[in-house]
Amino acid sequence: MTRPTIFDYEDYRLFLHSWYSWMKETKPGFSYRAFSKWAGFASPNHLQLIIQGKRNITQETLATIVKLLKLPKREARYFELLVELNQAFAPEAKARAILEISRLLKKFNRNIEHGQIEYLAKWYYAVIRELVTTKDFREDRHLIARRVGHGVSPRQVDEAVRKLTELGLLIREKSGRLQQKNSIVTTGSETTEAASYFYHDQMISLSAKALREQGPKERHFSGITLACRREDIPEITQILDECRRQVLSYLDERSPGEDDEVYQLNLQFFRVTKERKKP
Repeated sequence: MTRPTIFDYEDYRLFLHSWYSWMKETKPGFSYRAFSKWAGFASPNHLQLIIQGKRNITQETLATIVKLLKLPKREARYFELLVELNQAFAPEAKARAILEISRLLKKFNRNIEHGQIEYLAKWYYAVIRELVTTKDFREDRHLIARRVGHGVSPRQVDEAVRKLTELGLLIREKSGRLQQKNSIVTTGSETTEAASYFYHDQMISLSAKALREQGPKERHFSGITLACRREDIPEITQILDECRRQVLSYLDERSPGEDDEVYQLNLQFFRVTKERKKP
């Protein structure tokens, strides 16, 4: 059995399980008790409880465990970020851990799919991708920056076009003209959830700005406050998803290049009351 490589894992507990199995096979006398003794933990099965998800790694024990794992500096940092990602409760904390993981992997040329993070973390990527399909589109970095607005610079436009082509979300025709390609960037469910936090956070901020700055003929805002049962949520979610699909189906009936502007459609359905405690 070979020593496990941390970069092959997106769950630190699975890595610890593989590491323990490797140590057990290659180091005579190694056990959970031996690990606890080395680390100075009172519980003889401390590591086992962490692997099983019954106990978390605390800030106090993290440095000790990293030291015992004997990980090089960048691998140790990746392990720490996996711990943060796995144990964070707030969506923002998870999202920021995912973004730092993506930057770390990119910096050290590790080939793990995190394209969706880069796509969703910057709201104007999606806008530029749609802007390419509008009539009279011209690939002029200054013109595109002015059309997108909100302080997006020509340099950011260049970055977005480069990343969108790298991800296969935009392609170039033989003439060199940019064209949208139907491509889906996929990652693990936790990665997707964390990355989408940035997307929705930014788009909600843009919607608040539109509410203040755009007239009723340019935007549509409506909302209802309702009471429902917990078991109603999947059905309501399905109804909202169907609404979104109908809008896309309606737009697909037109020929490419007929659109004038890029719009954002947000469908929000969330609990506004504090969750009732179970008796």
